[in-house]
Amino acid sequence: MILITGVKINMKPKVMKFCDRLILRIRFIIETVFDLLKNISQI
Repeated sequence: MILITGVKINMKPKVMKFCDRLILRIRFIIETVFDLLKNISQI
């Protein structure tokens, strides 16, 4: 299992593969939807 995260300020810059960037974009959308659902249902 490989952890794919966005580049932070204190990390060394490195080139990300296209598929990794796509996965991060999808992950961001999913986390946003989960956050909206949590706020609507007041969990």
